[in-house]
Amino acid sequence: MLMLMPENEVDESDCCGNGCTNCILDNKPKPSRRALLAGKRNVILSYARFKLLSNEAHNGDAQVRLLHFGYAVDEKENDDSILDIPPGHHVMLRAVLTGHAVPLLRPYSPYWTDFIAKEFKILVKLQPGGHMSEYLAALVPLQVLEFRGPIGNYVHDVSAAKCIYIIAQGVAIAPTLPLVAQVLDNEDDMSRIRHLICAQNLQHVYFRDRLLEFNQYWNYRSCLYLAHQQCRCGSADCNELCEHLQKKLRYKETARRVRLDVDQLASHVVPGNEAVSIAIIAGHPTFQRTMREQAARAFGLPEENVFLL
Repeated sequence: MLMLMPENEVDESDCCGNGCTNCILDNKPKPSRRALLAGKRNVILSYARFKLLSNEAHNGDAQVRLLHFGYAVDEKENDDSILDIPPGHHVMLRAVLTGHAVPLLRPYSPYWTDFIAKEFKILVKLQPGGHMSEYLAALVPLQVLEFRGPIGNYVHDVSAAKCIYIIAQGVAIAPTLPLVAQVLDNEDDMSRIRHLICAQNLQHVYFRDRLLEFNQYWNYRSCLYLAHQQCRCGSADCNELCEHLQKKLRYKETARRVRLDVDQLASHVVPGNEAVSIAIIAGHPTFQRTMREQAARAFGLPEENVFLL
């Protein structure tokens, strides 16, 4: 007789094999506090079908895609479900590709979700020759895909005001947006945020309009680190606070033409919050490992206060 596992159980076949920081085997999907309070079933705890609503290039770059998904409702289901993917968590995409003996698994971190409409959006950078990238690039609206989650271990604690240092690399800025929003949207949350974004140049800073909105809040500061930004002055030793770059910046934007390192990190320390401060790092695993060590040194944080997305 076939034995069905509970919807939040996992086995080896659920692992994508990419050495994820928050592997599904260590962080199995479970009902969130928000879903439990609502008394609703989270549709994504086990693999669920989501239809593609749109597949668009971001900032005119065909290799960076904004994908919008909506829950493919089963007519036999009653309306007792929601979609809850807490900030800092990711979902696993399972796709059956031609020529592959087993389904291909890849984790993606939503930057926007709708609790009631059961929709979410992800930002994806397509990799040349990547099987999943080729699959996602060819998707058209109404195609159905399977996702499971939420996967992760970060939970925001609003009980004490603190400084939250968020360090993001490239497209990994996307999943940090809801982390920022959950603080700024809560008038009772006195936490301060320092958002440090690493990108090739200004053109590759994603969601600049959203960052501009965040900059209007008293407890938010950001800085762009653009190591490969070209300067019109042509000087090889152009100062990091290049005046030509400053003219391209928007209201309250700050940018530097250097790599983010331990000294630069230290320049953003908010004094007096060391005991309750945390750092959140999003990006390539190599970037995360480097920044984890440097952030702990610069901010004086214990290892348990540094989270990797």
